[in-house]
Amino acid sequence: MNAISIGPLAFAGDRFSVIASLVVFLAVGSLVSTRVDRRLGGWTTTAALSGVFGARAVHVLTHFESFAWEPWRIPAIWQGGFSWLGGLLGVAFATAVLWRKAPRAAPWAAISLGAGLFTWVVATSLVSGTAAPRAPDAPYAALNRRETISIAKRTGRPAVLNLWASWCPPCRREMPILADMARSNPHVDFLFANQGEGKEVVAAYLRQTGIDLDIILLDHFAELSRHYGAFGLPATLFINPDGALVTSHLGEISREVLTEKMATLSPQDRTRTE
Repeated sequence: MNAISIGPLAFAGDRFSVIASLVVFLAVGSLVSTRVDRRLGGWTTTAALSGVFGARAVHVLTHFESFAWEPWRIPAIWQGGFSWLGGLLGVAFATAVLWRKAPRAAPWAAISLGAGLFTWVVATSLVSGTAAPRAPDAPYAALNRRETISIAKRTGRPAVLNLWASWCPPCRREMPILADMARSNPHVDFLFANQGEGKEVVAAYLRQTGIDLDIILLDHFAELSRHYGAFGLPATLFINPDGALVTSHLGEISREVLTEKMATLSPQDRTRTE
């Protein structure tokens, strides 16, 4: 998966690209403001905040029915869920305000915008330069099942592979959503691969929480985390019927982002089922 690790911190590739571009955007804007017009410094901060707010707001409005039932999740931006259109509208609004207040300084805003865009392009190309790994052939023991399961040798169905551990707070928070989505989407295989814990620990955690999961893989040595390059937990991977990794999500995932990424999966592989 496209991810990067900096010390103890792990970032999904797309999030790292956005964070890096925002840092450069703010830094260049602050530098330009000292040479041209102090108001450019305030504009970069306003543009960054309004861009993030707009991106989140449009995402929430797009999924209004879902958020209406759980409005407390609206500020949970760490789960992901942003709209590029909303971000652009937010930056455009801040730029329009700057143009009205300081028309002579406004054209200089293009320097910080260009620097931020350039950083995003470079960072995106760097973190997405490696080919996505295919599903591994290795068999894994499954909790409450006699047979082992190989992710690559399933029945030709799309799959959502969740890497988790019982000690991981974001894993515990997202687990009920994943379990509910698994029940609502019987055409997709949901595989929950525990990373590094024993069978007794996993079974005890599930009994304690009452979460009902169908396929629980026991990856005692966290081989799947290394195979897919997941630098942190939780990690959710979306795999086509042919075993190809389509997309991934590092960190806690929301119902809306999960739905959007599942829509990118191909349907059942007919060549393997006929």
